[in-house]
Amino acid sequence: MISIAIPNKGRLYKKTLELMEKAGIKIPENGRKLSVRTNIEGIKVIFARALDIPWYIESGAADLGITGEDMVAESEANVEKLLDLKFGKCKIVLASKNGDMNKEKRIATRLPNIAKKYFPKSKIIVLDGSCELAPGLGISDAIIDQVSTGDTLKANNLKIDKILFESSVYLIGNKKSIENEEGIEELKLALEGVITSEEKRYIMLNVTSEEYLKRVVKVMPCMESPTVLKLAKEGCYSVHSVIDVKDLMPTLRKLKKAGGKDILVLNMSRVIL
Repeated sequence: MISIAIPNKGRLYKKTLELMEKAGIKIPENGRKLSVRTNIEGIKVIFARALDIPWYIESGAADLGITGEDMVAESEANVEKLLDLKFGKCKIVLASKNGDMNKEKRIATRLPNIAKKYFPKSKIIVLDGSCELAPGLGISDAIIDQVSTGDTLKANNLKIDKILFESSVYLIGNKKSIENEEGIEELKLALEGVITSEEKRYIMLNVTSEEYLKRVVKVMPCMESPTVLKLAKEGCYSVHSVIDVKDLMPTLRKLKKAGGKDILVLNMSRVIL
């Protein structure tokens, strides 16, 4: 049995359920349960606070976990980062009213271990709620917090002094478990295939001559080499490739100009590199 700890609520919980389902792993609603079996025999899910998940992994209570890099840093747990899941991105920042906070002053935060690491001489004030209010209320001179859009900082008249680091949600693992478990590698590959597929598109098109084929192959992005298939009509070919989403718009223009026609762009459920 492989156990994976996931966030028990909020945006990370919803995004995690979506990712797991795309990978073929269906997780029942937890209700009041702390753990449930999935539709895949041998995979169990444990629901936990995002900050607690690294400790579940280090202790061996769970083999794998899904949580933010910031939570791993704050917990200081000894775990292995296995895969960037490409969601839950944020910045951990120092912010104050004027954007010029003196390092020796008071810092309010929900991330005291991170704060102490970066500002060991400052007074760290631990708050469990909205620390953005602290400077305005005179509780602190600055805050350290997670920032996605920066709108909450602006609403409280705060400016970023310094970006400490950027965080993303990761699949993390117990260092002993990942050495021996084939099932863990299978789960990692399943998630990685889904993530990669969301960044790629499958392109199919036809060309009506060998000259057009040469031009299309020349401008067609690919992972290794485009696939070229002969069609029933003499001298006509079908060209297939997988390309990055970010390259899609300029590629379509180039392919059309090079003589491509009947162009199809398809989503994929998984891509294993």
